[in-house]
Amino acid sequence: MLSSEHNMTAGSSQYIWFENDLRNVDRSRTPWIVVEMHRPLYNSEKYWNQDIVGIAMRNEIEDLLRAYSIDLVLAGHYHSYLRTCDGLYRGKCNNSGPMHITIGTGGANLDDGVLIPNQWTEHFDESHHGVGRITVANATHMYWEYVVVGGDVLDEVWVIRARPSN
Repeated sequence: MLSSEHNMTAGSSQYIWFENDLRNVDRSRTPWIVVEMHRPLYNSEKYWNQDIVGIAMRNEIEDLLRAYSIDLVLAGHYHSYLRTCDGLYRGKCNNSGPMHITIGTGGANLDDGVLIPNQWTEHFDESHHGVGRITVANATHMYWEYVVVGGDVLDEVWVIRARPSN
């Protein structure tokens, strides 16, 4: 878990800790890496005064996420649900980055923002309160579900990764 509200620039204590932690992960024992933070790196709602924080975080840590093959980034902040394409890096899908999910639908009043057109938004919802559910099937398959109040699944996706053989 990272603090999006504190310094994460290269050389900061949080950045050094994060990079050291990633460097020491044994992917044969811990095949999945999910990073969580309050603010998302990618957002599709038009809140320019807020979006600048995500853009700045991309400039600081997106290279680390790619270098260490992070699988999933979970965030909140915006009171809506958003799932990006897989492999998102530098604004491009299928580009060796993680999938990003904003799941800010836990109970506060939901957003009613205007969406910014982009290529990375695969699913967006600002009409339902809900939670995320992850099921790790094995070292190569993880299942994500967006479950809304009442139990319906409004979004689901398999995250599939090729892993080197041991």
